[in-house]
Amino acid sequence: MIRTVLVDDEPPARRKLRRLLAAEADFAISGEAESAASAIDLLNRLRPDLVFLDIGLPDATGFDVVASLADRRNLYVVFVTAFDDFALRAFEVHALDYLLKPVEPSRFAKAIERIRLLMKAETPRRLEELVAALRAEKSYARRLLIQEDGRSLFLDVQRIQWIESARNYACIHAGAQTYIQRSTLEALSAKLDPGLFRRVSRTHIVNLERIAEIRSWFHGDSKIILTDGTEILWSRRYRPESFKELERA
Repeated sequence: MIRTVLVDDEPPARRKLRRLLAAEADFAISGEAESAASAIDLLNRLRPDLVFLDIGLPDATGFDVVASLADRRNLYVVFVTAFDDFALRAFEVHALDYLLKPVEPSRFAKAIERIRLLMKAETPRRLEELVAALRAEKSYARRLLIQEDGRSLFLDVQRIQWIESARNYACIHAGAQTYIQRSTLEALSAKLDPGLFRRVSRTHIVNLERIAEIRSWFHGDSKIILTDGTEILWSRRYRPESFKELERA
């Protein structure tokens, strides 16, 4: 029996995985979690064979969960997410598979077959490999792949002035152009060099080299004036202790 844990902050997503797994006689759900903290606790206690792990959890990422486990042996990981931004990274860090929401039954069936074959063919993959790969990653994107109107183009990140969240989309402002992509700010933050780009609020990322002025605002917040005149609020929650550290950015 393959002991399985489901980790997702959305109950409907967990219900769907539970329903799909119900048809697999050799899989048993040992537990469920809806946050990174509860997932780490559950995985450390139960030590299951397999985890279906959402990447975008409310308190951390699925990658953080993996890196925080006390016992990283004998566990297979299948990442699950609503966004395809992390697909390449998931495979680079030796994930067994990667499922995109909403999970299609046919794609899920292929993942199950892959799990069975790998568990029979090899010794369980140790998470030390995955964690080592995560910690070794220090490079950031120099270009973003932009897909729009049936075409794909590469956008040099140096051209980006600021990025704004719009629910499940991100509006990337680069000069006179605005590119609307299905992504989250969390996903983009993971790709962009924090020495060049800074999250300034729940809904904005700013290119630090495009900041012309910072003004004091209400309730401890600040207002950023970009070189093109755009004004963006820098929430006190995201402010550094001193703006002098931006001199090094």
